[in-house]
Order: sequence, then structure tokens, then C-alpha cells
Amino acid sequence: MKGLYTLLAIVAGYSPILFFMLLFNWLRRSAKKLRPKDLGSSIEFFVSPRTRILIQIVLLLLASFSVLVLLTSIARGGDGRYSVFIPLSVLVAILLAMPRKVIVDGDGIRQQRLIRADRHIAWNEIAWMRRGVNSGATYVKSKNGGRPVSFSPLLVGQFRFEKEIRAHAHGCEDICGDPEEE
Repeated sequence: MKGLYTLLAIVAGYSPILFFMLLFNWLRRSAKKLRPKDLGSSIEFFVSPRTRILIQIVLLLLASFSVLVLLTSIARGGDGRYSVFIPLSVLVAILLAMPRKVIVDGDGIRQQRLIRADRHIAWNEIAWMRRGVNSGATYVKSKNGGRPVSFSPLLVGQFRFEKEIRAHAHGCEDICGDPEEE
């Protein structure tokens, strides 16, 4: 009987991890099934709708929790008023880490960013394209240096993105290895 309780405790302990692994696997598979938007001469690779819904739900819950923590600290006379920064910092981290839309056109690759100007790599400036071993993201590095454009597996049409890079960027390395090795 004690062994059964131990087994149930192990299953209960690992269930959130398994749940999130299955959830992100499902989100990646749904993103692979969708097609990017063809906008005339450009192709827009956007965050899959299911991923966007999940992110919006998490952001809404974090914002609600932040308000709850703030109201609780006010009700206690200001005790723990700095505790509201914990959920707010998580909220900001999620906003900064969200995958960003990638647009491929005749000029090259453009990735939108939240804070700074869009990251742009012209076709003739592409040094290499590789897929991250652990992340599954596709990285495209410029010959001019700087951070690579990262194509998240939560964006639609990853295979089409890689196909477009191969078709337009001549003389760059193919997908192999981990870009963090360089």
C-alpha cells in the first residue's frame, strides 16, 4: 500500500511537467499545420492562433493576480506593497519573450520587435541558417554580425520559411548544428 502512495505522489508531482510538455507539443503541431499569409510579394509568418490565445489567457491571469496582490497589500495598510512587482515582472518577461512575427519579401527577412526597431537581414547578407537543437527554432545570422533572426516553432510555416531562405540566400550554410556553438 505504501508503494501505491509513493507511485501516486510521483505521478502527481510530474503531472504538471507532463501537462506542459504535451501542451507545447500540441501547440507546435498546430503551428506546423497552418499556412503563412501571402501578402502579394511578401510572406507573413505569424504566431499561431492557439498560441496567441494561450498567451492572452496567461497575461490576463497575471494582470488579475497583480491587481489582487495590490489590493491585498492596500487592505493591509501597505504591508508588502512591493510584492506586486513579482507578478508584474513575470508579465513583462512573457511580453518580451513572446515570439514575434517574421516577414519575408524581396528585400530579405524582417522580424518585428516590441521595443527596438525591426531586425532586418537582406538576402545577400545571410551567413547561415541553423535549427536550434533544444529549442527547435530556426536561426538566421547576418554576415554583418548582431543577433540572429529567430523563427520560433510557435510561428506558422517553419518548413516554408526554411525553404524560402534556401531559395533566396545563395552561398549560406544549411541547417545543421546549434547556432550557440559559434
